Amino acid sequence: MPMFRQVSRPHLAELARHARVQHVRRGATICRRGETLSCFFGVAYGLVKLGLRANGGEEKVLRLVGAGETFGEALVFRERPNPLQAVALADTMLVVFPAQAVNALLEHDVNFARGLLGNLSERLHNLVAEVEACTLFSARQRVAAYLESLASDGEHARLPATKTVIAARLGVTKETFSRLLRELANQGLIEVEKRDIVLRNRAGLAQVAQGGLHA
Repeated sequence: MPMFRQVSRPHLAELARHARVQHVRRGATICRRGETLSCFFGVAYGLVKLGLRANGGEEKVLRLVGAGETFGEALVFRERPNPLQAVALADTMLVVFPAQAVNALLEHDVNFARGLLGNLSERLHNLVAEVEACTLFSARQRVAAYLESLASDGEHARLPATKTVIAARLGVTKETFSRLLRELANQGLIEVEKRDIVLRNRAGLAQVAQGGLHA
């Protein structure tokens, strides 16, 4: 996990002494909106969905947290109710970091403080980008940009969750998401096989993300 990379071994050992491992089955709720938490979580393996749900049942997925990532850090420093619901989308192993041990580490290891601030700063940057995408970009642009972000090797991508979850993450309906995938495939930009996607024309997909190619 990035925030711990520069932490000294003795300090890591002390934090590990207080941390605990939690195994969560697929579909289980890790924490609910409104709960008071005195810890934050790291994902060792698996996938966690962070979201909001309206009274009518409509869900907005704010983030998908995968292996090596953390969530809930801000709740360690502010005693406020948890604003999100966290649900495991696969069998997941979590590392639970208690607030008291985290605060002690902050006082004794400047590298951890820097790592944590960097992590939270990046999260804020991503949140601003998310607001920008949802308010200024079309659904077609958001889908194209998301597919680009998944293709780490430049060509192959795999949807980390179901189309329903990804659609909620991008602020569209499942039907709209499926339709846009078909349109991009018909243009020869991608090839779709269930969750596996091949970017046949990454430059063209980038143009769509920027509002070009018949946006």
